[in-house]
Amino acid sequence: MERHTLNAGFAQANGTSASRKSGNIAQRGIERVLLAVLLSAVVMAAGGCSGDSGTNPVPGGSQSTTLQQFTVDQTGGTVAYRSPIQDVTVTLTIPPGALNGSTVITVDHAQNFPAASGLVTGAVFDFGPDGLIFNIPVELSFAYGASIIGGLTETDLRIHQANATSWTPLLGSPDTANNIVSTTINGFSIFGLKTIPATGGTPPPSGGVGTDTWATIQADILQVRCVLCHNNTPSAPLGLSWEADQFDTVVTNGRISSEIPSLKIIELGNSAASYMVWKINGQGPAGQAIVGLRMPASGPPFLAQADIDRITAWIDAGAPGTGGGTPDGGGDPGGGGTPGDGGTTDPTSIIPTWFGVQANILQPFCTGCHGGPSPLAGLSWEVDQYNTIVTNGRLSTEITSLREVQPSNPDASYMMWKLRGQGPAGQAIVGVRMPATGIPLDPALINVIEQWISNGAPLGDPADADSGGSSTPTFPVGSWMYVWTESLQVCTLCHSRTPSSPRCGTDFECPPKDVVLTADNYNGVVDDKEVRPFRLDNSKLWERVTDDDPDKRMPFGLPPLSQRQLDIIRDWINNGAPFCPAGEVCP
Repeated sequence: MERHTLNAGFAQANGTSASRKSGNIAQRGIERVLLAVLLSAVVMAAGGCSGDSGTNPVPGGSQSTTLQQFTVDQTGGTVAYRSPIQDVTVTLTIPPGALNGSTVITVDHAQNFPAASGLVTGAVFDFGPDGLIFNIPVELSFAYGASIIGGLTETDLRIHQANATSWTPLLGSPDTANNIVSTTINGFSIFGLKTIPATGGTPPPSGGVGTDTWATIQADILQVRCVLCHNNTPSAPLGLSWEADQFDTVVTNGRISSEIPSLKIIELGNSAASYMVWKINGQGPAGQAIVGLRMPASGPPFLAQADIDRITAWIDAGAPGTGGGTPDGGGDPGGGGTPGDGGTTDPTSIIPTWFGVQANILQPFCTGCHGGPSPLAGLSWEVDQYNTIVTNGRLSTEITSLREVQPSNPDASYMMWKLRGQGPAGQAIVGVRMPATGIPLDPALINVIEQWISNGAPLGDPADADSGGSSTPTFPVGSWMYVWTESLQVCTLCHSRTPSSPRCGTDFECPPKDVVLTADNYNGVVDDKEVRPFRLDNSKLWERVTDDDPDKRMPFGLPPLSQRQLDIIRDWINNGAPFCPAGEVCP
């Protein structure tokens, strides 16, 4: 039987032979008591379930004495697994229609998972079949005995999902009166009971509120409450990272909010105009609505007011990096990249000529749409377009008073406006920031382009193309980001939260059918509708990219995907559509 395996930073679980703790599960209401007492390791049928508490084989020929099986069909049911080694019962409430047919569900104590403080001993479980995606959300609850949480703070308990090296808290607060924590899940993984970080706020530096720097704000607050999701990985929501190396991206270069583009995430000296402050408060200073959830998404509880006050005072003081300036290193943009760019090149090695910029930046990040025989909006950034763009001064099609590249004047070059999301004095652009994938270029790469234009936008030598090695994103073959980069990136012209196709709003509404195919939306794509793992024939994405009718085939209005691109998608779905293939390490 295939089991979940996480490949890096794991601690071996200990306790499969531990004695079961004494004592009944504390007060949780008549229904939960009956569930625990009468249905230990069996199924409560809501219409079409059965249970098998026998011993089942696990990899390597060994036998798991804690694994149990339950059969649930499309009519739904309630699966209850009472641990034989710990005072905890996990319950899956599966509504009708969540499954397509009879399915054998397995539950067992997880054997391999990331080490972390705050995990409740013996309360980490592995659910199967591996990779199962439900048609509609399913409720998962942990009913626990008060004795098992030890010295942990009960109000901080949350159900968490295991990632490669960390844990992500899921929405839902504990019912401390009945000792139950619940959440909803879209599919199976390893889930555990764990506390979120303490929310009482961390003390400011010795100088008091208003003396914080990026270093203290990031370490004390962002690292603890935000980086679980917003980290340097392609799956970071909206491509936004709060890792320690992102000061230049977010602060120095004034990253624009993806949700309200008229606001910067951090407006230096003005917390009231900083969307970060809106999100952690759940509203703007005058009650203006935010887009999406209040942050952190694991709340409530949200940030303590003391922490909000520290962030607000830090921004109002100019959001200093280290010691009132920029982070160590003087604030010069580094080569770490922004989440999702996947680049492996040191931008400082790129020779700032047309050949150097085109090969190392424009080719991997722009020509997927602005290239080939039918480039988007008729604008090509292929290597043979230098005379058209620079020598002959190609005008912007959006702001026709500006050239795309004005040699020696990056502030008057619309190319720079589009890459930064605004003009040098905050002037609005037309349409969306480029690239249209929703993941901005690494600021260090933007700086290379700016240097090239400042130097007069020289053509250079063809050998300059090799100066940076390659900035092309590199991901393990068969991973989500490999598939997205090689085959699906062009689809985000329409299937994006910020679509840029001229057909949007004219020929159809975007994103079509509310399908978002951006790099940060893996879970939204692999939803058992657009992509059904192992089921190429029932995956709508595959139907759309292979449709014989050119008026229906995706990408709309562009050449069909190449056979190589189709092969990449086909092999990925047939192999289970993994975010990261087994045995690989995905950034």
